Amino acid sequence: MSTTASRDNAADEARRARIDRLMDAIDLVKSDKREEARAVLRDLIREDANFEDAWLWMSVAVDSLDQASICLDNVLRINPKNYAAAGALYHLRIPQLEMERRRSRLRMVRDISLTLMWALVLFVLFSGMCSIVNLTLALQATT
Repeated sequence: MSTTASRDNAADEARRARIDRLMDAIDLVKSDKREEARAVLRDLIREDANFEDAWLWMSVAVDSLDQASICLDNVLRINPKNYAAAGALYHLRIPQLEMERRRSRLRMVRDISLTLMWALVLFVLFSGMCSIVNLTLALQATT
């Protein structure tokens, strides 16, 4: 019984130590010491890849939006019901969604323009051929 209790005690101590280190990382992020915060958070994530709060704070500590997106994806992998992460990820991806909508519209305009251009080319070629045939027939009729 005492070994089980001592193991539980050790596990509780380890959890408390992880939470203390997470709180230190949060303080570093808030004091704009993001590089130091990333180091602490990276260690926490290495110890436990499913540490949801470490991933969430890592998304704030990283330098690029792509890295933040990856961190938020990991939060949602661990907990799909984390609405804060889902909302943040949505806001990060709004510019990408808008850009894709614009690209889609431009592709449609391009496709319509190309179709109209080829229709015009074919019409001009057909008209030219008809003119040549009419001219040939007119010349044959006069001879």
